[in-house]
Amino acid sequence: PRDIQAKARAAVAHLEQWRAEGRDVSAILPRMRRVKTLGDAGRLAEADALLDEILAWFANEDGTATGLFGDDRVVRIVGYEGDAMEPFVSRDGRYLFFNSAGGPRSKDIFLAERIDDASFRFLGPLEGVNSDAVDGVPTMDRDGRFYFVSTRAYGPESLATVYGGRFTGGRVVDIRPHPELAQGEFGWLNMDVEISADGNTLYATQTWFGDGAPPTRSRFFHARREGDRFIPQADSKAIFGALNGTGIVYAAALSADETEIFFTRLAPAGKPGPRLATMRAVRPDRTAPFGPPEIVAAITGIAEAPTLGEGGRLLYYHKKKGPDGPFEIHVLSRRGD
Repeated sequence: PRDIQAKARAAVAHLEQWRAEGRDVSAILPRMRRVKTLGDAGRLAEADALLDEILAWFANEDGTATGLFGDDRVVRIVGYEGDAMEPFVSRDGRYLFFNSAGGPRSKDIFLAERIDDASFRFLGPLEGVNSDAVDGVPTMDRDGRFYFVSTRAYGPESLATVYGGRFTGGRVVDIRPHPELAQGEFGWLNMDVEISADGNTLYATQTWFGDGAPPTRSRFFHARREGDRFIPQADSKAIFGALNGTGIVYAAALSADETEIFFTRLAPAGKPGPRLATMRAVRPDRTAPFGPPEIVAAITGIAEAPTLGEGGRLLYYHKKKGPDGPFEIHVLSRRGD
């Protein structure tokens, strides 16, 4: 309720400011009234989701959001029933990797094959990667080097959560941990991982779970390949300076040329604006810092984990269906395509 109240105050503040500036508020007033109706009826989850949409709309109109993507569709996974989260589409567009919700201690990675942009055929669990712990956040370069996050061995004596292997014949082989990416203190872990298309740069987070879930701190860094290891780079603070510090940041997805990044931002409780937002930022080349991020206005509600498909033409992500429904994978198209 406190988060909802904070969002409601932020929305009203936007509305009053617009009125004071003489701007047209007729498009948003019906949704503002709907929030009150939902709140009075005790339908707080729906009111919360609608407030996210309202705040994203205000941000878009004020120039801090992008309308670059549209045509939102639910992805159909033929032969699969259940939650579908954390999508990743292989660089050739053939495979969809995803995982199930599975609860806090059990989550598996699955594989599906493309039918069309919004349809895939379920092939089953991804062989070789799943354990009794949380296994998720799949990513792969164009040569089949596959990476994911797993808590299978995480503890005070083993801080690695990023694992790598080789995808071949519908399974992952030669799996090994990457402890060189860990920060070195129990409570911190690499919550997310993204490998560049060429396989030479790994993007990940250092995320603090020492206070329990959800995390209270998170920042992006990048690491360069040296043989079979990745070396975290000292310029990460500069590269991600405009992104880190905007909230709890995670779930990075990079374009093939590494000049465009999408990620999820979880805003601290009580901060004005959407609690969850999908963000986009760009830079002139792969060695430059990213510029200020903007909200992807088409993604609203309880939605996370963006990933690009078809050479950047498509943007996939997962979203909760209503207050009590399952998580589903959605896809957006880049406008003009």
